[in-house]
Amino acid sequence: MSHEEKNTVLQIIIGVVVNIYVILKVRELYSSGVMDGPDAIQIWANTMFWVIIFAIVAGIVMAIIGTIIFSILEAMITGEADQNFISDERDKMIANTGNKITVGFTGFGFIALIAGIKFGYQPVDCLVVLMFCFSLGGLFGEFTKLARYRMSI
Repeated sequence: MSHEEKNTVLQIIIGVVVNIYVILKVRELYSSGVMDGPDAIQIWANTMFWVIIFAIVAGIVMAIIGTIIFSILEAMITGEADQNFISDERDKMIANTGNKITVGFTGFGFIALIAGIKFGYQPVDCLVVLMFCFSLGGLFGEFTKLARYRMSI
């Protein structure tokens, strides 16, 4: 498994953990009735600000720990460590494909936000949809990259 492939697997794991955390926080906001109040957007933005801070810190910590664990497991299984950290054209093409998926989901989320507001949905609900499109776009982009690595396309 190449270095880029291991990073992609780590990003998927981090993305799943962060998405679960975000879903739990948004669910908590809706179940407490905060999202129905007049200051729902402000409370949602404050909560998402701290979720983003948490996600960045947790992502960095998980990436460091995951890289160490991958290295230890690889050394135990194969008897040698991967020292090749060079990205080639194939890696760049695969990353480009993942980025296209991410941008596509982001664009869809923005259109859904505009359409939702146009048709009378609450702005905070439209922002939640946009946030999930961003988050899922990143996750599906990483899954696409992993699939391309596994298929060697």
